[in-house]
Amino acid sequence: MSLSRLLPRRADYAGLRTAWRADLVAGITVAVVALPLALGFGVASGLGAEAGLVTAIVAGVVAGVFGGSSVQVSGPTGAMTVVLVPVVASVGPSGVMVVALLAGLLLMLAGTARLGRYAGLLPWPVVEGFTVGIALLIFLQQVPAALGVIKPAGENTALVAVRAISSWGGEGWAAAALVALVALVMVVLPRLHRALPASLIAVVAATAL
Repeated sequence: MSLSRLLPRRADYAGLRTAWRADLVAGITVAVVALPLALGFGVASGLGAEAGLVTAIVAGVVAGVFGGSSVQVSGPTGAMTVVLVPVVASVGPSGVMVVALLAGLLLMLAGTARLGRYAGLLPWPVVEGFTVGIALLIFLQQVPAALGVIKPAGENTALVAVRAISSWGGEGWAAAALVALVALVMVVLPRLHRALPASLIAVVAATAL
């Protein structure tokens, strides 16, 4: 595969003059949805909210210019947090750059070998189980912060969460109440109106409080 195929071509922007309004609305919509997710994933990975925000911006620009589709959305994902947490804990933030470069190299090799065509062969229960497992790990990792307690020592995520719950004596009620408020906003707002950006409203409300 020639490297020139990775560069944008004039034909990729042929409809820009006629569809720029629709593209602008779509971009704003995606940004509203992606912003709270990026902030949350940055915090969950241990690198901070600013890392998630910068990653979302850089990934969006790079994928928009060099991506193979005009409708794809790129940014931090939940799986990223599970991978980066042990990296940050063992070698610090400096190891994240090495992991990112290796991941990019593997993706380039996979694209060159056209391995993406085999993704459809994965059974749906495997994909669904992987996604649910990632969500469960992220939930358990955030239990100490949600209760406002110091994270107990240990490498087993489930045991750490159980110890955090056991040590909670109600002193972190403000953090727990804030978590409950965010969860309530996330559940109720979409039922009131599908166009309401529940994630963004929840982040703004939590920040204001």
